[in-house]
Amino acid sequence: MKKKGIILGALIIAMITGMGQDRKPVEEEYSRSAVTLMLLDYNGGKYRQQLRREFEKHGVPEKFDANSIGKKIIATNLAEGAGNADKIRTLISQLNQKRIGNAIIAKWFNRQEDGTMNMDIIHERGLYNAVDTDVRKAEASKRGRAMLMDMGLDLLSKTYIVVVDFDRIRSADDLKINDQHGWQSGLNVFLFRVKYNSDVQAELFNEMWIYNDDDSETKETKKAKFESFTFEVEYVATESNPIPLRRMQYNSDTQIGQFLPQKSNEELFVEFVDKGHQRAFFLLEQKYEDFRVKIPLYERRPLKAKVGKKEGLRVDHRYFVYEYIYNEKTNESEPKRKGVVRAKKVVDNRKMATGESKASRFYQITGGKLQKGMLLQQRMDWGIGLQGRFGIGEIGGVGLKASYNTGTIIGIPQLKLYGYFANQNKSYRINKDLQDVNFLRLGGGLSKGYYFARRFSIEPFIGGAMETGTASNLTYDDLNNLGVAVPSESEGTDSFSASVIMFDFGIDLGMHVTYWMKLMAGVEYHSCISNAYDDDGNDIVFSGVGSEYDNIFDGRQGYTINLGLYLEF
Repeated sequence: MKKKGIILGALIIAMITGMGQDRKPVEEEYSRSAVTLMLLDYNGGKYRQQLRREFEKHGVPEKFDANSIGKKIIATNLAEGAGNADKIRTLISQLNQKRIGNAIIAKWFNRQEDGTMNMDIIHERGLYNAVDTDVRKAEASKRGRAMLMDMGLDLLSKTYIVVVDFDRIRSADDLKINDQHGWQSGLNVFLFRVKYNSDVQAELFNEMWIYNDDDSETKETKKAKFESFTFEVEYVATESNPIPLRRMQYNSDTQIGQFLPQKSNEELFVEFVDKGHQRAFFLLEQKYEDFRVKIPLYERRPLKAKVGKKEGLRVDHRYFVYEYIYNEKTNESEPKRKGVVRAKKVVDNRKMATGESKASRFYQITGGKLQKGMLLQQRMDWGIGLQGRFGIGEIGGVGLKASYNTGTIIGIPQLKLYGYFANQNKSYRINKDLQDVNFLRLGGGLSKGYYFARRFSIEPFIGGAMETGTASNLTYDDLNNLGVAVPSESEGTDSFSASVIMFDFGIDLGMHVTYWMKLMAGVEYHSCISNAYDDDGNDIVFSGVGSEYDNIFDGRQGYTINLGLYLEF
């Protein structure tokens, strides 16, 4: 009952997580945000120099315009473990004192040492931000390409500073984790925005912009004005990773670690910082409109949209599809979710739009019939699946299966790594006596999913497992009377247990009830590929039966029918 309660609790948490993701407003327009990436640094603390060195190597993801200003580290007087409220106050003060907003605006307007500015970067970003629809509108207007260039000014209102906080970095040794090596810390990301509106823009162009016909005195006055003016930075939000950020590996002398290519602490630290960098932007993409891509559906068969690597699209990125429906009560068009899709084939569109850009392909996982022109909005998920299931058959029981979708990393849709455990109580005759045996099975493997008919999926899989059967009422003393070769190191009063390695394969059929939940039914086959062995790996030999696991526990291999509920989050 305790294990069933744990499984039920995990499923409820996942359901709450999934349901909360669709309760956010949807903006119809999309433009690229501009980001300055920075690291919060403390006054002291472990591994900070190593962190600064590795963080300097990271930049802004391709879906954003990068406002690199030559400063990535914000040094503070904060001590490790300071509260987020203190961090926010300190960061606002430091960002404004160091005039980070000025450096960012200077970047936007390509400000030179003599104080002159130009629109080169503004125009370049306006052109790069344009999609095919914008190009066609511009071609139909009198201003043409100039219209697209000036669109860059609209992007200034989406100028952000992302400050990443690795809080209290500790090694496995620091944490007294003896069977692993690597790193752990808390992870926070603080989001700020440069205050830039029509009033600030008017003051910039009237009092700080140096024109060709300005005399020398006016030029010096405007230059000094920019250098004394503060483009303020305002706080937007804080997001924290719900669990500690970790990059650890089992040591080579452990059961799991002996099968893994071992990495040094230095190599794991590089991966640890990279993971934190990626996770920081993931947390923002989950919550904030300006960090999400939105684009119309371009084709219905097959599903296509003109979005790609320029917008940071990767295989299996998730998008909600909305249709705007007129509401007579409010006299406004309101978005209604019509389906959910994932990226299948991503095009490289990292160039100026021409009006004839290539489109990426998508596949639908749930919802109704989609139509050309509906709005796709990026809705990132963790790529994690959790399935509570019940097995029927010679090998059955209750269990929990967890999976991770590697599609975003490997580029193959729905290619998943999975692991599971299952527990079953069953009676078997051992030397004519009926014994109650508890079976615990731990396994894992690889699966590949395929979607069809808008909400159905099939998922063949292959893997392996280790199962241990324990007869709590049968001791090794009892086995002496059964003709069993008892290992000398086994205590006579210990409960008898036998383990085996199994080969698994099968297929699951799923039907999405909603985008985060589907009903599952499947069949799998278990085949014993080792002799039965004890806790020390020694073969267990029964007189007249041998050491075959499915002879000791008569017929224990074959098919299992699994029924379950699968949650994605």
